[in-house]
Amino acid sequence: MRWFWLLCLTAAAVSDIKERVVSCRVLAVCGGAGILYALSTGMAGHIRGLPAGLGLLLLSRATRGAIGMGDGWFLAASAWYLSAEEIWFLLAGSLSLSWCWSAGIVLCGIWHGRNTKSATLPFLACMWPMGAWLVVSGEGFQWLSVFS
Repeated sequence: MRWFWLLCLTAAAVSDIKERVVSCRVLAVCGGAGILYALSTGMAGHIRGLPAGLGLLLLSRATRGAIGMGDGWFLAASAWYLSAEEIWFLLAGSLSLSWCWSAGIVLCGIWHGRNTKSATLPFLACMWPMGAWLVVSGEGFQWLSVFS
C-alpha cells in the first residue's frame, strides 16, 4: 500500500506543479483507499498522524490560502498509510526542502534584480523526495521511535 501512496503523492505533486491545485480525485482515491487500509491494519496507529494534516489545514485558513489546503488534505490522507512518526518526519523533511527551495528563489531574485514576492512553491513537490525515501527504505525507520 505504501507504493500506492507514493503513486498518489506523485500524481498530487505533478498536479501541484502544473496547475497549482491538488486534484480532488487524487485526494479522494488516496484518502478512501487509505481508510480501508487503516481499517484492516488498526486505526489507532494511524489516527496519531492526523494532527499534522489538520494543522496544515488550519494554517491554510489562517494564511487565507498562502499555504494550500490540498497540502493539508494530502498530509491528512497520508496518515492512513504511515505511522505518526513517519508523518512528522515527512512534514519536517518537506518543510526543510521547501525552505531551501524558497531561499534559492529569493537569492536568485536578488541576484537577477527581480521581485520574488509573488513566487509560489508547490509543497507536494518538496514532499515527494521524502515520501520516496520512506517507501524505498521500507520498515527501516525504527530510529524514528526516538521522536515519539
